[in-house]
This record gives sequence, structure tokens and C-alpha cells, in this order.
Amino acid sequence: MRSVRSDGYTTYSDVAYASGGDQQVLDLYVPKGTRWAPVIVYIHGGGWSAGDKSELQRIPEWTSLLSQGFAVASVNYTLSTSAKFPQQIHEVKAAIRYLRANSFRYGLNGRIGLWGGSAGGQLAALAGTSCGVPALEGDVGGRGPSSCVQAVADLSGPADLSALADNPLLAGAVATYLGCPDGVQSCSPALLRQANPITHLASGRRPPPFLIGHGDADPVIPIGQSRLLFSALKEACGSVRFFTLHGQDHFFPFTGGLSEPFPARTVQTSKRCAEPVTSTEPPLSFSTLASFFRAHLS
Repeated sequence: MRSVRSDGYTTYSDVAYASGGDQQVLDLYVPKGTRWAPVIVYIHGGGWSAGDKSELQRIPEWTSLLSQGFAVASVNYTLSTSAKFPQQIHEVKAAIRYLRANSFRYGLNGRIGLWGGSAGGQLAALAGTSCGVPALEGDVGGRGPSSCVQAVADLSGPADLSALADNPLLAGAVATYLGCPDGVQSCSPALLRQANPITHLASGRRPPPFLIGHGDADPVIPIGQSRLLFSALKEACGSVRFFTLHGQDHFFPFTGGLSEPFPARTVQTSKRCAEPVTSTEPPLSFSTLASFFRAHLS
């Protein structure tokens, strides 16, 4: 682990949250002058088979979260070319446990939110809905504090992987992730259910608040995936806000879609089984993300 102090925050690089080498490390950014900061954990995308924690650096304006008093951690996890599901979710939960166990060391308050995009959105949503599910906890890094989280932001993530069996861009990635060499259609129904965040809403435990964002011109992951998750969270009496970003593709966080001029949007909000309220405000921005996380992590 290396620590570097810069204007406004301290960076802890390559922090080992378990003993599995380069795949089980995270970078942690802690704002200066903030005592007991809440943590936003970023989970990278890449079809579960590519990418790493440096993806965060390619999102314009992400450091604004630091200036608003949040610590931000970006995590690596073992890619699907080396290990199959559920290894990845076990590692995400290990990183959460590590940050919570070491809150005093880094000046954190122990309250944790997740933010993921694409494949990282699936992992964030799954970690959010599967609090206490034994098969998804694993023993990476050892057992310890809870891996439950207080809020989830899922941008363009898939939910029902079985529905992607015929998706020409994703079917191979999903099959590799789940360890089904003959394609998604060869995966067992039990495995597909286990990997679906919606499955775990049936436990009766109220899910953490969710913020969902998806472009309606996404050619990679159909926006219908986020609509499914929104509907399921509403039925589970969760608190959820769903941003449909008109004309935006899969990569909007990297191409200024969270910055002015903000894309046209439809915003649906549902709380505790109430019928959704539809509006066009607020925009999906870093200010909106910060307000969401502040409401649930402070």
C-alpha cells in the first residue's frame, strides 16, 4: 500500500482487502478535513472480463464527491477469465467488510454506499439486495463486520442475465462470467436466479435505497434491464429513483452525461410501495449522486 497526500485528499493505492494479489486490492481516496467520512465504493465495468479500478479516473468530475465530504474507494475483483461467479461478488463483499473493519484507521464512519456501471452495476445491485445471503457472502478476506450497504447507485447495469442469452454483444460475456461454456442457455436456472439481484428481494428484507440511471439509446445493455429492477424494487417497497436519459448510450458517464448541459430525462421515484411519481427533475449529476448518498450515509 502506498499513501500520497495531494490538495484536498489523501490517496491510499493498492490496499489489499484480502490476500489474493493484484485482483484483491482497492484504491481509497479520503478527503482532508473530514472526520468520519462516509464511503462510496466504485465497482468497475468491462463485461466482468476486463477493466480494473483505474476506470474511476476516466469519469469526468468524479473528484467532486471528495470535495463534498465523501471518501471514495475503487475496487479490483478477479475477472471472469480467471474465476467464475460467485467469486466476484464474494470479493466485492470482502472489500466492504475490509473498509468497515478499518474505519478508524482511515477516518471513515462505517456507512457504505455502492456505485457501479455496467457489469459493476450488476455487482453493486447484487451486493445491495443480497445482504446476509450465505451463498453470496463467501469467506474472501475472512468473515467480520457486515457486508450490508446503505445505498446503491446502479448505472446501466444488467439484472436478469437469462434475458441476455440472445444478446450478440453480451451473451458470451455472461456465459463466461457464470461459467457456462455452452452459452447462457446452458446455465442452470438456480445459477441464473442466484446472480439476479431481483431474486433476493423476495427475502422480505427491505432493500437499501437505489438510484438507477440508464440511457434509452444503450446498444449494449437494453434499458429494459433497469426497468425490470425498478419495478421489482417498487414491488418490494423499496425507495428507488430511476433516471431514463434520452438519447444517451451505454457510456454516458465517460462522455459527459453527468455534466452540463444535462441530457433530457424522465425521472421516476417510488417510496415504500407508493405509485411512482414522474417528473423531469433533477438531472442525473454528481450533485444528485452526492445528495442521494448523503441522505443515506450521513
